[in-house]
Amino acid sequence: MKQRMNIYITTGRKNLKYAYVAIKSLFINNQDREIHLYVVSEDLTSEDMQHENVLAEQFGHQIHILRFDEEKAAQYIHIGKKDHWPIGTMSSYWLFHELLPDVVDRIMVIESDTVITGNLSEIYDMDFEDTYVICPGPEHKPSNHRNFMSRIGGDTLTFVLSIYDVSRIRREFSLQDILNVDDKVKKLAGYSQMEFTFGLLFKDHIKYVPGRISCIDENERYIEELGYDYIVECEKTVKILHFSSYKDYGKPWNPVSIMPGYVTWWKYAQGSPYYKEYFAEQWKLYDQVKEARAEAESKASVQNILLFAFGMLVLIAAGTSILLDGFIGIVVIIEGFLALGISILVRKIGIWCQRINS
Repeated sequence: MKQRMNIYITTGRKNLKYAYVAIKSLFINNQDREIHLYVVSEDLTSEDMQHENVLAEQFGHQIHILRFDEEKAAQYIHIGKKDHWPIGTMSSYWLFHELLPDVVDRIMVIESDTVITGNLSEIYDMDFEDTYVICPGPEHKPSNHRNFMSRIGGDTLTFVLSIYDVSRIRREFSLQDILNVDDKVKKLAGYSQMEFTFGLLFKDHIKYVPGRISCIDENERYIEELGYDYIVECEKTVKILHFSSYKDYGKPWNPVSIMPGYVTWWKYAQGSPYYKEYFAEQWKLYDQVKEARAEAESKASVQNILLFAFGMLVLIAAGTSILLDGFIGIVVIIEGFLALGISILVRKIGIWCQRINS
């Protein structure tokens, strides 16, 4: 009989097609275990996950959907509409006390923008000793993240590939304890963030696994800080590639700039029932980029015309001032400034209204 392995992932109907690759790669590379995948979602049903359930049956794993109440969570979580972290990701706060069944004593976190490249058993089975969580070492976190955690008195925690001692956390912390620390994070950082919250809550009780054999993030900042050669070498030994992004939302299926590990993601994407959609979504995004570029060019053209018209107006006013009366020329120039200002204001209001409608 295979040993049980509990894995946690968050996703929804909108992004399930991308999570499929993470789930498929997880199942393929961990066939020696019976995986119980806990999908935390605000809207998914078993019908939505038919393709994923077929995968689970094929590899002998199980998928459980845990319903997450985003409206309830929004009463506690502070994330702006344009901020990077979605509220659904903060479901980890409710994971231990409200979402997971009692049978779960430990659980490992992956995310929907990952691809699992190796067997997770060795890390998953590690002894917690006197810690609440095991996670990749801080050496792969950006320097500003590490510095911030040091400044606020916490330890650096990496969420992806973190394993939690669910039983002990349930015994020693309440949900309110977690939310209280989140309140502190909101005051210090300006928004909720689970890596900050758990880094404070579990300070001095985090066990690290070297980043080289656990997890590597791939985005523009990591390339700058760690270097291309280092990341490519890590790809040979890590168990998971995380395609984290910032406000540019650069992902393998939305390449703002190409990262080396994207090749691996697309390898596992082969045969996906959503394969055509990966391309269709990119075409939509590219069309938006083209429209934005055309709008910017049009705006620049109109501004150039207005500036040219104003220049001509100044010349005419100067000539009029010489031929007639200086005072009349000054009045004409002032009227020209007003006309130009009104024209630009009307133009900006029009663009602003278009953005609101879109």
